[in-house]
Amino acid sequence: MPSSLSGTLSYIKNFLRDQDVAAIAPSSSFLVRRVCKWIDFSKDQVVVEYGPGNGVFSEYILDRLTPRSTLLLIESNPDFVRLLKTEMAADDPRVVVVEDRAENIVEILRAHDIEEANYIVSGIPFSFLDPDTKDTLLARTQDVLSHNGKFLVYQNYNHLETPLRKHFSEVTKEYEPRNIPPTMFAYEACK
Repeated sequence: MPSSLSGTLSYIKNFLRDQDVAAIAPSSSFLVRRVCKWIDFSKDQVVVEYGPGNGVFSEYILDRLTPRSTLLLIESNPDFVRLLKTEMAADDPRVVVVEDRAENIVEILRAHDIEEANYIVSGIPFSFLDPDTKDTLLARTQDVLSHNGKFLVYQNYNHLETPLRKHFSEVTKEYEPRNIPPTMFAYEACK
């Protein structure tokens, strides 16, 4: 994966050019570990990541997945898609990179013969979405998760708790101060 400096420069460049990129730097290792602690890496899993950027979460997840697991990365930014395909998917058959929007999760899973996801990880900026799009995406996310599936999401501020509780039976929220920007909320939303 890219070095820390080149990863940060890539984020800054895309932050300035792409309205869907909400971060100026990749997520910290502290945030990655906090969010991913809710994933059971001991079993074969289908993990989907919405908006993986340059793959900080993806790399951590991939390093821990079983050989028969799948990591499906949905990214709308072409620069990040190229990077993910070159750096991650080229050498690992468990990785599938799709250039698309998370709102199309149902069709994306169907196109890849995946019935359901065990986990969906997301750092996409839900605050940038209009209320209808946000509600639709949360509903579709809940629909494609397995019976005990989890939606693991991190956001810059605590605006997503109420919408998550509308769609998921149990929501846990934690705060991670060791990140840029410093305020990050991590949510575990269980189906």
